[in-house]
Amino acid sequence: MVNHLLWIGSYAKKEEPGIYKVMVDTDAEAIALKNRYSGVENPSFLAEAGGFLYAASESMDGKAAFFQVQSDSLELKGTADSGEMGPCHIYAEDTYVWTANYGGSVTKYERSGETLARTAFSKHEGATGPNEERQDGPHVHSVVPFPDGKHLLVCDLGTDTLVVYDKETLAVVKEVQAAPGAGPRMSLFHPEKSVVYVMNELDSTVSVYKVGDGGMITHLDTLAGLPDGYNGEHTGADLQLSPDQRFLWATIRGWDGVAVFDLEADGSLSKPRHVKLDGKTPRSFYALKTEPFLVVAFQDSNELCLYKIEPNGLPTFTGKRLAVTAPVCVIKKGEK
Repeated sequence: MVNHLLWIGSYAKKEEPGIYKVMVDTDAEAIALKNRYSGVENPSFLAEAGGFLYAASESMDGKAAFFQVQSDSLELKGTADSGEMGPCHIYAEDTYVWTANYGGSVTKYERSGETLARTAFSKHEGATGPNEERQDGPHVHSVVPFPDGKHLLVCDLGTDTLVVYDKETLAVVKEVQAAPGAGPRMSLFHPEKSVVYVMNELDSTVSVYKVGDGGMITHLDTLAGLPDGYNGEHTGADLQLSPDQRFLWATIRGWDGVAVFDLEADGSLSKPRHVKLDGKTPRSFYALKTEPFLVVAFQDSNELCLYKIEPNGLPTFTGKRLAVTAPVCVIKKGEK
């Protein structure tokens, strides 16, 4: 029997369970709840490093929270103020942590023993975008490290901007404009090719950028994620590469499906195929590294669903669901 342990982040009140530990048994094609933990308001996104689990507390008085990971439990150690409302994405490495704050900024923290402190802060300034409802000002949505270990790529949905930061100082290295109204949300670097993929939330497209030296990125291509003829509401959510690097998956809310892109040898993408999913509002999802399964978090149908990946890259629902309230993040336990 092969079991995989996952952490799930969700929207929850401080006194309610907000972080879940879930086990996937691939032999039985089963998904089960192992434990759940409270103490942090809206621990919507999670990251693990150095024996600690960090959570972006997506609240008006934004914070980063951290837990010590023990063999059968999580122990809340404390929080640090982000200096901004709505931390909605978090990255952790060694004793350092970064949050993307939806209020329009990036925060860096350092853990010393069992204390977490804010050490750097960068506030975005910028014009509004064409989407008046969602682009009334800067709205930073993700912070992802470059493979060079020296830079961060930050998506600002509100200003249609990709901002490259010096990882240590949070000094701005470069800004790249996305298409007006695209709303860049999440980025994903190819582990072997010099390309990075960006999920654009507002127009549900996926952009491909060439990665150069010194944190440089250059736009190469943008592809539609939605099926032809779809005219309903939609917002792009997350993207993941298959472990064999043959496919890129992108979840899209509203339409509630996944776009499946084939990867070419140079990392470029084909026009996608499409699969309608089996829940409402797919957010984050996780592809098991050693076996062909996806776990998808459905925020508005309050569940995790287990999918088997066919040889052609298309996910097939196993029929296995696990009730979880407003899940939005899925990561592997013990994995950065």
